[in-house]
Amino acid sequence: MMVFQRLPQILNPVSCLCKQVSPLGNKLLQNVNSINLISKQGKKTRVAWLVERPKTPIEIKKPENRTSVPWLGERPSFPAKIPEPTEEDGRKEMSIYNEINNQLLTQTHSRLFAIIYVAGKQFKVTDNDLIVIEGYWPPNPGDEIKFEKVLLVGGTDFTLIGRPLINSEMANVSATVIEKTFSHTKYMFYQRPRKQYRRLRFLRVQHNLVRINSINLYAPIHEKKQFEGLDRIY
Repeated sequence: MMVFQRLPQILNPVSCLCKQVSPLGNKLLQNVNSINLISKQGKKTRVAWLVERPKTPIEIKKPENRTSVPWLGERPSFPAKIPEPTEEDGRKEMSIYNEINNQLLTQTHSRLFAIIYVAGKQFKVTDNDLIVIEGYWPPNPGDEIKFEKVLLVGGTDFTLIGRPLINSEMANVSATVIEKTFSHTKYMFYQRPRKQYRRLRFLRVQHNLVRINSINLYAPIHEKKQFEGLDRIY
């Protein structure tokens, strides 16, 4: 009988290697020492314990950056230093603002599109589009509404991106509620095997059909107002 247990380091191992005990397991039990103990009943028991060898520290090499792309340049040092804009950058920025404002004032811009946030979902819309909003929604058919949560608006020549939203006084989307119906019937069948449990349930989700009338974008776009939301009265 061989019993494996960990003994405190105070005990001195007796010269009895496991190579003599188990010749088939020499490779597996090279670090095991054992001693013979005799119990009160006269039975001989062999107690073995493991000798822990000091572990050498393993050097971990950091992987090289093999996914670097040549056109991205070197990695920025942290904290990254943002260069201050120069006068030339300011002139280019103002020229872009003036060109966009000119298109908005003269109505020469292309067809606009926008991404709006409604009832927990995002919709990419343009003029005369029809969207379906699922779930309970308070507006009634025939109501004219205005979506003020605009995440992005743009056209062929420019795109304005909000962080995360664009100011509602600069861009909004007007729409009309056309119809409120229900979806097609969905069947849900539940069964538990060997439990005599079978259930058939039906579900119809509310659908709100909305038509997009127009996407409104007002100039100038570069002026930041000191106070926002003064056009709304609560």
